[in-house]
Amino acid sequence: MRGIVYIVGAGPGDIGLLTQKALDVIKKADVLVYDRLVNRKIIEMAKESAELIDVGKEPGVNKNPQEEINEILLKKAKEGKKVVRLKGGDPFIFGRGGEEAIYLLENGVSFEIVPGVSSFSAVPSYAGIPLTHRGVSSSFFVMSGHDLEVDWQKIACLNTTLVFLMGISNLAEIAENLIEHGMAPETPSAVIMEGTTPRQRSVFAPLKDIARVAKEEGIKNPAVFVVGKVVELKDKLSWYEKKGLFGKRILITRPKEQAYDMEKALKEEGAEVLVIPTIKIINQKENIREFLNCVEKFNHTVFTSSNAVLSFMEGVRESRYDLRRLKTKIVAIGEKTAKALENFNIYPDLVPEKYTSEDLEEVLKKDIESKSVAVLTSDIGGEILIENLKKYTSLVEKVVAYLNIPNYEVRERLKEEVEKGIDIAIFTSPSTFKYLELILDGKLSFLEKAKIAAIGPVTKKVIEEKGFTVDLIPEIFTSEKLVESIIKAREMHG
Repeated sequence: MRGIVYIVGAGPGDIGLLTQKALDVIKKADVLVYDRLVNRKIIEMAKESAELIDVGKEPGVNKNPQEEINEILLKKAKEGKKVVRLKGGDPFIFGRGGEEAIYLLENGVSFEIVPGVSSFSAVPSYAGIPLTHRGVSSSFFVMSGHDLEVDWQKIACLNTTLVFLMGISNLAEIAENLIEHGMAPETPSAVIMEGTTPRQRSVFAPLKDIARVAKEEGIKNPAVFVVGKVVELKDKLSWYEKKGLFGKRILITRPKEQAYDMEKALKEEGAEVLVIPTIKIINQKENIREFLNCVEKFNHTVFTSSNAVLSFMEGVRESRYDLRRLKTKIVAIGEKTAKALENFNIYPDLVPEKYTSEDLEEVLKKDIESKSVAVLTSDIGGEILIENLKKYTSLVEKVVAYLNIPNYEVRERLKEEVEKGIDIAIFTSPSTFKYLELILDGKLSFLEKAKIAAIGPVTKKVIEEKGFTVDLIPEIFTSEKLVESIIKAREMHG
């Protein structure tokens, strides 16, 4: 087997700037060798069996010398593996990608270069600064902020936009050299920290003051330093930091698969979205098989969540059950559950207008008198609904389609993130809140400073019983309406 190394640019931070080719090779990689500034979510895109090797270098810390990184790439490739060397930005722009490629070439290993979006252009763009603009600047000059052994006389006299990467530690010296060699002290300048991410912070000042202002504002690496008249355009062209939820840290506690649409919508509004599932879903296929063996005795089958639908379909596949045999009426608790059924070409006979157990009961009681009902739910769900349905029907049976248990695997990450502060916490079921409390050993003081959004009245009640205030609940109890309410509720953004 012949191995290969893909030297890949991961872009400047925003996962949306990852190229399609980069994504393709990351998903196929047997080994992922990545740098410190690579977005964690990009690393999570690797296949489950991929070996992950962190070779990130921090300023002033020689954790993994370049020679060692070269040897790792060579060794893994010679084992016949597909290796992805993942770098922030573009691998050929101050990324030492060329050195790694030459080393592989000299040792007989094939490589490919996958370019990435570089921070020198993307970060100023996200701060509303075009590097060129008609009548202002027709060119730009990019250099490393580490290298101070340059001809400052020539650079200072260039009628162009200057961009310095990795220059925070030398910011004052760069500004002094430019002024000393002829650049006007009042030249507009900007420093953008963690550009293209929800943690982006921009500071603007005349060149003579920029180092002081950046220090006072706590600006640190990674950052891009821009000098030139184009910086003045930021007042007109700033867009990213004006998004409605920009800079807000939002915690979503539901499972990742169910959080995808919520996360996407909130990120589009500029939020930093932390999907940390406090619940773990374990499908109970054996229970579904047993249910399918006696399904003909039920007139109605009630699905209380999309998880119940997914577990049901997994059981159907494993049992090779032909759905044409299914004669029972299908009932969904709400729109999301109905959509999950429709994804499998099962169209519910009944869906209440409001998505609570009480409304489901109201819809069912008109249709189930003296009939039998199966309720597919979790091990901790459905009790109130089942008790109430017993008033109207001859048989109600609970089918535990899945277990809903605390996800203790996220404990360390959860602790780490809540210590940094949460602006908005989202709870989509009572268990997402209850399990958060269990995982954090009851230490929920961070919620006192956060705004709390709950999907419906049952979840709201559980949270308020613990002494917290629920700031927002949508009129229609769906995740889509919950997200819409958060975006519209300006008071939550303060």
